Amino acid sequence: MYNPFIEKIDRDEDDLELIKASLEGNQEALEKLILRHQAWIYNIAFKMVMDHDDAGDITQEILIKMITGLSSYNPQKGLFRTWLYRIVANHIISMKKRKFETRIQDFDTYVSLIEALPDDRDFAHPDREILAEELKTGCVMGMLMCLNRTERLVFLLGAVFGITDAVGAELLEVSKANFRKMLSRSRLKIYSYMNGVCCHVNKNNPCRCEGKIKTFLELGMIDPRKPRFHRPEFQRVKDVIIERLDEFDQSYYVPFLELFRKQPFYDAPDMTRWLRNMLQNKEFKQLLNIH
Repeated sequence: MYNPFIEKIDRDEDDLELIKASLEGNQEALEKLILRHQAWIYNIAFKMVMDHDDAGDITQEILIKMITGLSSYNPQKGLFRTWLYRIVANHIISMKKRKFETRIQDFDTYVSLIEALPDDRDFAHPDREILAEELKTGCVMGMLMCLNRTERLVFLLGAVFGITDAVGAELLEVSKANFRKMLSRSRLKIYSYMNGVCCHVNKNNPCRCEGKIKTFLELGMIDPRKPRFHRPEFQRVKDVIIERLDEFDQSYYVPFLELFRKQPFYDAPDMTRWLRNMLQNKEFKQLLNIH
């Protein structure tokens, strides 16, 4: 899969060709440009808000900004990657709060709620393994939600997707030193809390996903027939990024970051179908000069 976050992109000309054709009114080229980036935009959105419907809406909002602003992109001023993912970053940081952001707001409250849930490790269920994975993936995402948006985005880009400080600085329009500082701070915050409660980070911790299954089933918060987070048929995040080892990854952060990098890299909804529906609108079609 094409990874737009590699520090030195050797296929930027592919984007440029598609942009040129799109601006000339070629709908197929515009669809290819969307297909090239939609999965990355969608996965950033989903891991920021923890809800597939919200992530689909956010992806569409960002793509509309991309499409309507495409004529303003100047390749002499930087890579298309930089231009597009600045739009992504700015949109995500400034958008209205989504449903899970109103429910999960700080580490102390979130961890207290998890610890307060009854623990029944003897509970038997035919889908116990699937449900435990669903709980683990969802709980880890919930930890990420406890960061503020900028910290969350920096952690996602730097710690999970493994982008360099050079690329991170470009996208967030900060210095490399500032990006490293924000990444270090956000990574330490999540690690400190998870190390104090999660058995997957510290095996001596009492909290076990298996022990919470019964409670979550009774509350109607998980369903083995309709998992929201656990998608074993999808690629893992670590499969679509290029591993970049640094001094943190060599030490105690390794198993901690693996919890995030082993999570699914979700397939995005078909945004080309959405685009075709949008182009039924005469005004939108004229705006894009699509014939």
